[in-house]
Amino acid sequence: QYNLSDQVLQRALHDLEYEKEQERLDRADQLAKTAFAASQRYIELIKPYEGMPLMDVPMDVLKQADAAMAESRAANKQWAKLMGVKMK
Repeated sequence: QYNLSDQVLQRALHDLEYEKEQERLDRADQLAKTAFAASQRYIELIKPYEGMPLMDVPMDVLKQADAAMAESRAANKQWAKLMGVKMK
């Protein structure tokens, strides 16, 4: 038999809540880093073509840049949902 006091149970519940919140924050941090890295890839891909007409940018570069931006947006969307932030 276990004799757990109310104080011990409350402490255990708070510890569990803390762990859950820390996991949520760690996941949010990971998503933010993913979004940032993808945005940086987009910038690096497009930078050499700055000021040029869109038609002069090679199609494979545009596809890679589009994929990077899609990854960034998806990570940002997941982050916002996880953190309870409304996005337009």
